[in-house]
Amino acid sequence: MKKKEIPNFIVIDDDRINNTICRKIIQSVAPDADIQTFFDPNAGLVYIQSAYGTYDAKNVILLLDINMPTLFGWEVLEEFKSFSEVVRQHFKIFMLSSSVNPQDKERAAVNPLVSGYIEKPLTLLKVQALLYQYNSIELN
Repeated sequence: MKKKEIPNFIVIDDDRINNTICRKIIQSVAPDADIQTFFDPNAGLVYIQSAYGTYDAKNVILLLDINMPTLFGWEVLEEFKSFSEVVRQHFKIFMLSSSVNPQDKERAAVNPLVSGYIEKPLTLLKVQALLYQYNSIELN
């Protein structure tokens, strides 16, 4: 049986309190995970391109908010789509949102870049399920 990989985590959300909660929840489930949080989606995109542009970079779970003032999560996905395959291959993206809009859930379900939709707040069980799902699906 292969050893379970603990990926890095990136949270992009304009709510600083949610970012802090996410960090603490993730740390309690995966204490060895590297966790980066970004209040500004543009800063998150710059970091992603610079930190994950090599084949040997660690794999990542990206938790992406939908409703943000500077860029919506959907716009972040459009930018992400333009990144090189070297960058994109390291990511599993999950929309993390307080939106209960069925259209947001459907949009996430049909987007090939999105691996899932998680309703806020992030909980221990949701992170455990994320890691289980992450280790059950193959990255490219």
